[in-house]
Amino acid sequence: MRRPTLAQVAELAGVSLKTASRAMNSEYGVAPATAERVLEAARSLGFRPNLLARSLASGRPSAAVGLVLPNVADTFFAELVGGVERTLAPRDLQLVIASHHDDGVAQRKIVRALVDRRVDALLLVPAPGEASYLRVDIDHGLVVVSLDRPVVGVDVDTVIVDNRTATTEAVRELIVAGHRRIALLADNSSLWTMQERALGYRLALAEAGIAEDPVLVHLDCPTPEAAQTAIAVLLSTDDPPTAVFAAHNATGRELVRAARAAAADLPLVVFDEMSDSDLLIVPPQVLHSNPDRLGTTAAGMALERLDGLAAPSRLVIQPVSRVTPVSWAAA
Repeated sequence: MRRPTLAQVAELAGVSLKTASRAMNSEYGVAPATAERVLEAARSLGFRPNLLARSLASGRPSAAVGLVLPNVADTFFAELVGGVERTLAPRDLQLVIASHHDDGVAQRKIVRALVDRRVDALLLVPAPGEASYLRVDIDHGLVVVSLDRPVVGVDVDTVIVDNRTATTEAVRELIVAGHRRIALLADNSSLWTMQERALGYRLALAEAGIAEDPVLVHLDCPTPEAAQTAIAVLLSTDDPPTAVFAAHNATGRELVRAARAAAADLPLVVFDEMSDSDLLIVPPQVLHSNPDRLGTTAAGMALERLDGLAAPSRLVIQPVSRVTPVSWAAA
């Protein structure tokens, strides 16, 4: 279904195109009853004004793609942005980027602003919570692709990595190496990626007949300070862990630093980059989600939709890469 036009709004309201335009822009000279009739017609059709029309010299209705993600300053998402940019560049599409910081309310406001500016496609790393409010705009032609995490509430093209399997395999290898006290650290238990990685951890323990010890599991360490506190607790227990799975790179960084300060030799598996120069001396094993590839794939799927692909929604699950293996023999 194509997006409704201002001409259709004018026709439904029984006014001229010029009057409809003036009403939509709250210009002087339109009778209140007429303006209300135009606005009601726009609401019933799902019409959104094109706020970029004056600034974009393109034959397409928009020539813009929105990318909404948790934090553009994060190195993981910065790499993801790079993949999106390189894919869109040959098509001369403007990329508009915004961060929601895993706040569902902020995400909705950002999406509304982008849709009001008539982006043709939306690439979304969704915040926790449902996003069924996207349905109206999708029905009116907005292309939406979810990446890194599935979006809840609408059925759209999605590209993710196999978080659960990668975690299960990594923790299984720690167990095979002799570890039974394996800690789990994550930054935000409400995130789908963290939930999948926690499930992979638990599956590996259950497979080996190892009971989960709540003392070893810290799923909400959103700040360096919270991660440091959790790590201090782990290292001070009577029966400390002999290995750690860090489901998020930031918690992994803090673990390496804390373990070094305590002279603790802890084998570590961490999801995604650990490129800080002071950590390269004791590199952990890294499970790399390849965010550049996530961005490239998602942008490519959006372009296929913009080019007219009308197939059912697609799910792409990409494998996780292993980087920098280390010796994991239990003490």
